[in-house]
Amino acid sequence: MSARAAFFSRMAVLFLGVAGTQVFSAGTEERPACSRMVWNRGWEFRLEDEPGKGDWRTAHLPHTFSLPYFMSESFYTGRGSYRKKLVVPEEWKGLKVFLDCGAAFQVAEVRVNGKPAGSHEGGYTAFRTDLTPFLNPGENWVEVRVDNRWNPRIAPRAGEHVFSGGLYRNVHLHVCSPVHIPAHGVWVQTPEVTPACGKVRILTEIRNDSRQMRKLVVRHTVREDKGGRVVLRGETPVELGAGNTDRIRTDLPPLASPNLWSPSAPGLYRVQTELVDAEGVVLDRAENPLGFRSLELTADRGMLINGTPVYLQGANVHQDHAGWGDAVTDAGARRDVLLMKDAGFNFIRGSHYPHSRAFLDACDRIGMCMLNEGIFWGMGGFKEHDRYWNCDAYPSDGKDRAAFEESCMRQVREMVLQFRNHPSIVIWSISNEPFFTRHTPEARALCRKLIALVKELDPSRPVCAGGGQRGDFDKLGDMAAFNGDGSHVKTPGRPSMVTEYGSVSCKRPGAYAPGWGDMAGDKKAGVLHPWRVGEAVWCGFDHGSIWPSGGRMGIVDYFRIPKRAWYWYRNELRNVPPPEWPVEGTPAQVKLSADKKVISPADGTDDVHVTVRVADASGRPLANSVPVTLSVESGPGEFPTGKSITFTPGTDIDLIEGCAAIEFRAYYAGETVIMASSPGLKGDRIRIVSRNAPAYVAGRSAETKERPYKRFSAQERDAQLARHGQSGTGERANLAALRPCSASSGIQDAMKASDGDGTSSWLPAAEDQAPWWQLDMEFEFRLDRVEVKAAGTWKGKAPVVQISRDGKTWKEVKAVLLRDGEGLDATCPEDSVARYVRIRLAPGQGIAEVAVWPAASA
Repeated sequence: MSARAAFFSRMAVLFLGVAGTQVFSAGTEERPACSRMVWNRGWEFRLEDEPGKGDWRTAHLPHTFSLPYFMSESFYTGRGSYRKKLVVPEEWKGLKVFLDCGAAFQVAEVRVNGKPAGSHEGGYTAFRTDLTPFLNPGENWVEVRVDNRWNPRIAPRAGEHVFSGGLYRNVHLHVCSPVHIPAHGVWVQTPEVTPACGKVRILTEIRNDSRQMRKLVVRHTVREDKGGRVVLRGETPVELGAGNTDRIRTDLPPLASPNLWSPSAPGLYRVQTELVDAEGVVLDRAENPLGFRSLELTADRGMLINGTPVYLQGANVHQDHAGWGDAVTDAGARRDVLLMKDAGFNFIRGSHYPHSRAFLDACDRIGMCMLNEGIFWGMGGFKEHDRYWNCDAYPSDGKDRAAFEESCMRQVREMVLQFRNHPSIVIWSISNEPFFTRHTPEARALCRKLIALVKELDPSRPVCAGGGQRGDFDKLGDMAAFNGDGSHVKTPGRPSMVTEYGSVSCKRPGAYAPGWGDMAGDKKAGVLHPWRVGEAVWCGFDHGSIWPSGGRMGIVDYFRIPKRAWYWYRNELRNVPPPEWPVEGTPAQVKLSADKKVISPADGTDDVHVTVRVADASGRPLANSVPVTLSVESGPGEFPTGKSITFTPGTDIDLIEGCAAIEFRAYYAGETVIMASSPGLKGDRIRIVSRNAPAYVAGRSAETKERPYKRFSAQERDAQLARHGQSGTGERANLAALRPCSASSGIQDAMKASDGDGTSSWLPAAEDQAPWWQLDMEFEFRLDRVEVKAAGTWKGKAPVVQISRDGKTWKEVKAVLLRDGEGLDATCPEDSVARYVRIRLAPGQGIAEVAVWPAASA
């Protein structure tokens, strides 16, 4: 090892504990030219569009703008930035450095040392950014700017859950040779599967970004997932010219008597693919799952897995968890799958977007069939005017349609390429309830294109348009998929599935009942349809929702404590009787427990689920609900709210029937002591050990600040913006920006007068003889002035500006026409309070942009 390499090796340990900094060492002379590392610890974060949140502060990943989040229907929308210092050793010279983000909702821009390095649109699929051209030896800054504002051209346009922004899945640094395997470049196929023989074909994409032709070997090693025993090897030599990309096919020797994959016996293997040069140096590697299983969808025997009928019974699952929102650890994803498996289910519908790789890995290993779903989603009761995720599923504005369809196609392509190696995926879905649109023919044509794309990328699995009970969407794809009342539709001769039933809204504990909903009649009569492939309850877990109280339909609550319906399913499907329900008594103590006592590695991929229960003097659990506080007495780690969290009955952070729970994570190694306390009761302590991370040093290790919970209020946030402006600008906010608006004609273009883009405009229809444009600021504000930029030059009579508190009684504001008719300024009288602004124009006059400025003391 060189002196410089030794220096970097020593310094790596030191700098790993400093906020926002990470140093990497090349290690020994024998070190391979490739490595992959979790890069979650020690980022810095700031919100850009919320007053008082514009300072950089430590934030470990996974992370969400809304942290801490507890099921409010409102959430922050705007921009947030993440940055992290990367100190690059000289030994990385000549290598590729990629930033791999598991997902970011929903538009991400990556910058290195202030220079744009890449971008990605779409909130649920992974993306890779090549940092190499922008890095310098030594210190660099990597920044990821994320924007979660609704965009009419990015799917999903509509949805019932919440859409919080953030780098909410794992981030990795991937270092490899310029001759490398692109992201998701390995496709593992099983062209023949029988109990006696399994055949494996692997297609590997390789890329040569070096300046010379290279002689290479693509080498595959197949191991049993449990135990790691090697069962197959194979390799293919190849020559690849400079700047070229190729796909290499390797057929491995047949595997005799493979362990087959099924939900009852999930035999699983891992494939390690290595790109090796002529000297035997590993230039890059990738790992993928392999499961030997056959699929056949029938109209009279359901789904056949390895030739055996398997009725798919399970639940719809959203990804977010109490406090942490969408920022879930790999361990949290695994617990979710285990909870559904323990209920007796063998199936999960990933509603309604691609879930994380960790979630799919858990399904593979635990034996859970999965329907992985695309992001073309409609929502019942959608609003006529497109402004938010409660709008039309398909664009009303023709100018948005090409970009929206491209967004759907791109994200579905990414979904399939990223997840097609997972044996747990038995069905692809490209949508959910796409019939919630005024443009059914266009939406149906888009679904056809999406289904054809999936079949092209992966012909081995059936594809459906999920929730297609209206508008003939059930006729598309390989299988009809019905939600709710669609369960009454009969499809003899065609396989179908009830992808949603139930929708019972309740807080824990709920009723000891399945909640069959529209399926109750068939269940009571014992009707079994031969064409029915399976059924999935809505839903597995409580989740955040833009529909007030709409997120409380889970059979498990938001904190991952089962409701009584979960115990009904477990008894019905696994013959496990329910426990004795707790009753009220005389509380004497609180008791702490955790699903495990070790976090390893402590890097944001692992955590523990901590439960606190109220008990009497003998230790018997009680149903009494009292306030309980969990606090970190010593050591590393955090709750979503910081070093402590208080459960208060009847609040968003609830303690119900004497029980509460929360996830705890750490980013440094050490022993943590967590204390549970409640006024007048005996407390309890639990010790959690965190490993495989830099050692925790109190006062020196980069830790997050306290995050006391306060339910997000859009009205309060907007009032703050009116008073103080956006963080770090010192300017008051334009109250017209991206607010709802309407017009006398050309309604679909009305928003273009408040989109912040002076090059777009609203123009009235030629036949409109009394045009007007109207803004709804959603809340009342004290106003200073209104500025209007003309679309072109106004001819004729000057426009009139009016303001109103109720949208019925209007007051005119004196306006001054700018020279040459390019716009106007209207100064509001002192103490003018309004919610609505209306501009009346002469025929043919249009508006390029409107700005409404609040009074200084608004």
